[in-house]
Amino acid sequence: MGQCFFSGSNSGEGFHNYFDGVVPVWEKLCRYFMIKGGPGVGKSTLMKKVAERVEQNGETVERFYCSGDPDSLDAVRLVEKGIVFADATSPHAMDPKYPGAVEEIVNLGEQIDRNRIVRYRDRVEELTGKNKISYGRAYAFLKAAKALEEERRKEICSCLDMEKIRESAKKLFSEAEFAGENKCAERRLFLDAISCKGKMSFAAQTEDRNMVYRVTGPYKDMVTDCLVSAMYAEQKELFCSPLCPERVMHMRLPKEKLFLTSGEGTGGTAVYSEDFLRKKCHEAVNIYFAEAGRMEELAMSCLAECKKIHDELEEIYKECVDFSTINERTEQLLSLLERL
Repeated sequence: MGQCFFSGSNSGEGFHNYFDGVVPVWEKLCRYFMIKGGPGVGKSTLMKKVAERVEQNGETVERFYCSGDPDSLDAVRLVEKGIVFADATSPHAMDPKYPGAVEEIVNLGEQIDRNRIVRYRDRVEELTGKNKISYGRAYAFLKAAKALEEERRKEICSCLDMEKIRESAKKLFSEAEFAGENKCAERRLFLDAISCKGKMSFAAQTEDRNMVYRVTGPYKDMVTDCLVSAMYAEQKELFCSPLCPERVMHMRLPKEKLFLTSGEGTGGTAVYSEDFLRKKCHEAVNIYFAEAGRMEELAMSCLAECKKIHDELEEIYKECVDFSTINERTEQLLSLLERL
């Protein structure tokens, strides 16, 4: 089984996606299947079947999960084939850049029976409105959490020894036998999510087959972000904070096989964040951290409400979809993959 990621995040800026990172800029994309359709029509199920079939043939699959519903897929990338299947509906709506030449639209929405779904129109509109309101509440709490986190960051950064961080970054590179120049191709994604199921992370599975350095302690997130900024490599995979997407929580250098992380539950050589302080941080840092955590908890409660509403919407649509035709289309795509 290949690596798992989140391509988008419920953040302090609202929904934030790095869908461009599904395909690394240093990899070739051969085909891109954009799956359209409403809730419950089988987009995620189709992608799960594709991933399972390809893995049965011994090939590598990257899975990109939905931060709003971590049981659902946003995309899968068939690494050896250079093929992507992706949910191309809101909030990461996409249209082809090179229709037919690269991208192909798979419209599962065509199998919705309009004569049946219109009977539920009022309920669909009501649930869609409720969902929007619940997401608005969640993002209000996350915005407050991010504001507190930015104040915490300012306090901590004013106490960090940046020269020591730069020297440490050089040392990590030398141990990874880095031989590149100061040029970099970046791939940005998320390994973590603020979701309806609480905080989730795929960081632990990323350490496999890599030289791992784990930043620990109360300032680990800031130190990790600063270490990443001080490093150069030909290829960098940057895994960002779900709350503050411009900040980096983990980094993997594919060529050097180095993984730097601030994640919980990971192994590796410990790098102590306290060692990079020039002076003691103000006690407000701990208050900001606690209050930001409380805002995140409230946001996740709202996201759980969103999930319940979405589940009800899905059940309505499932009653109005011709799944026999969708299953036929799925089998056609699976057969096509066998020939590619």
